[in-house]
Amino acid sequence: MQPTQRQLTRKGQATRQRLLDIGREQLADRGSIEIAAVAERAGVAPSVLYRYFSSKDGLVEAVVHDFWDQYSAEVFNAPVAAELPWLEREVLRLRREVRFLYAHPLGRAVAAGLLHEAAATRVGAIRQREQACAAARNIRYGQRTGELDPSIDAGLAGAAIIGALHAMLAEALSRDPAPAEHLVVDAATQLGRALLPVAGSGARGGPIE
Repeated sequence: MQPTQRQLTRKGQATRQRLLDIGREQLADRGSIEIAAVAERAGVAPSVLYRYFSSKDGLVEAVVHDFWDQYSAEVFNAPVAAELPWLEREVLRLRREVRFLYAHPLGRAVAAGLLHEAAATRVGAIRQREQACAAARNIRYGQRTGELDPSIDAGLAGAAIIGALHAMLAEALSRDPAPAEHLVVDAATQLGRALLPVAGSGARGGPIE
């Protein structure tokens, strides 16, 4: 059984973080991880790596979960002014999301499907499903406040928004150079307005994270 963060000494925590950082660089650069190369760059024997991660897949999963944890913290869980209308809050979150993926070392590799490790694919599927569920909850909140049409199927709409947004980001980050961030935000905003009617008006709502 691999140790938890609390069970590690300060030196152990530093070693684990160094292994994660090097694993992240390898995934970003070539879409895969080579244990011997990670250990060599970290200045440890390959066997030391298995003190912190159960296997190569364990290291890959830890790196990718760390990416998605940062994603959630900086985009979905970051505070947004409660007094803003639902649409404005979601556009603000959308801007944060695009900025995060453009800036993070793993953003392009994750968004454009450049990770070749099966463990990374498994983690991505789980975390994207979590995003779709969060999107559905957020749509229901907009319905409860009277800002979104109550006839919207929140589960289906949330899945559609997240799926389409990830497809847009995959296209954008596959290009060289990538389009300006504001163009991606504008495209996603138009999509949200098409999918999420505002309650009682003929207008449309906005993108959901």
